[in-house]
Amino acid sequence: MRKIFIILLVIAFLFTFMNIHHQKIVHAQDRGRFYVIGTGPSGPQMATIQALETIKQVNAIIASNDHVELFADYVGNKPILFDPWEGLFYYKGKSLHQLTAQERTEFMKQRRLIIDDRIMQIMNLLAEGKNVGLLDNGNPCLFAPCQWYVEQFDSVDVVIIPGMGSDAAAMAALGKSVIPAYSTRFVIQTSPFYLLDHTIGDDHLLKDLAKYPATIIQYMALQMPEKLFATLSKVYPPDMPCAVVYWAGYSDKQRIVRGTIADMGSKLLKEEEKYMGLLLIGRFLEGKPYGAAMSQSKLNLK
Repeated sequence: MRKIFIILLVIAFLFTFMNIHHQKIVHAQDRGRFYVIGTGPSGPQMATIQALETIKQVNAIIASNDHVELFADYVGNKPILFDPWEGLFYYKGKSLHQLTAQERTEFMKQRRLIIDDRIMQIMNLLAEGKNVGLLDNGNPCLFAPCQWYVEQFDSVDVVIIPGMGSDAAAMAALGKSVIPAYSTRFVIQTSPFYLLDHTIGDDHLLKDLAKYPATIIQYMALQMPEKLFATLSKVYPPDMPCAVVYWAGYSDKQRIVRGTIADMGSKLLKEEEKYMGLLLIGRFLEGKPYGAAMSQSKLNLK
């Protein structure tokens, strides 16, 4: 009797599994998919074959004008639904960090309405069996605004195509190992607005992190360089090396500005570009960091 019960239980499980699997197949045939395509930092030369093939195969594209132009050979004559970033970062000509409390409240309401309207457009197309592709720079899962859209969908409707981030392009430009590097224990990837709050003045977390050797990679770090480095100088030595890789991955625009905690703020203040640059801080920028780390590791094993 017990054997019969077990056999029936197994049959019930298999039937349920096959039914779920069948539902997923039906779903795939009946509905379209929302493809979030990581295109790398600078155009087709930094994108994967998977990303390029997906752009060619979807039915409609969501992208900025610049992105469409960069990938024109792959986008072809597909309809462009909208620029996914328009209206999400600025309000009445001011950036999010410049808004008053009242303006910020109004802006957040307006942004919610904009996103909701766009989500509905995408959902309607998926319901028609159309595949929609959103082009996002770099890595779509690291400081990527595409997540505003992704999180509004059921996971079965979304396919994320990975892309190389600007951090990888910047590291290649610098030609150094960020880890292992000397005694570095970890790599911190963040933004001043997360690490130090929106005023870039709260250094309590930074003081804790500075106790341990680390490489720091900061996004969106060029808007208030003097204030940023004034705060960093409270916890890091003045000779700590820094570098900003502008337009990482763009062969015709990429350049590097090097300095230290002591002088980098004044150097960056003279730069016109306040967005397309990645800030890297750490001892890895000097000497032979990987070799030194490996030598130290051997010593530790004795």
